[in-house]
Amino acid sequence: MEYWQVQELMLTLGGLLIVLIPVTGLTLRFGLKPFLKDLAEIRAARQGRVGPAQRTEADRLTRIESQIDGLESAVRALTEVVQFDRQLKSPTREGNQAQP
Repeated sequence: MEYWQVQELMLTLGGLLIVLIPVTGLTLRFGLKPFLKDLAEIRAARQGRVGPAQRTEADRLTRIESQIDGLESAVRALTEVVQFDRQLKSPTREGNQAQP
């Protein structure tokens, strides 16, 4: 090989690498990284460890459960108030109504 052929080969390879290195990096970043992250979460779930996604999911579920408990107690209190109000407004069964 002549030196000018080697020089052309090196320039061609350099030009290709300038394009291929960023393309490879972007492919790994956007294609392979999410796949590996999901794979790690699956492995962690199989081993019984809880990942950050499951932790936030569990925290969210806990908050929803506490909100439901609060709503149930509020409904119970309102039901008691309505029953008490009905008792006050209804005449007594024994005929002991208030004297005019």
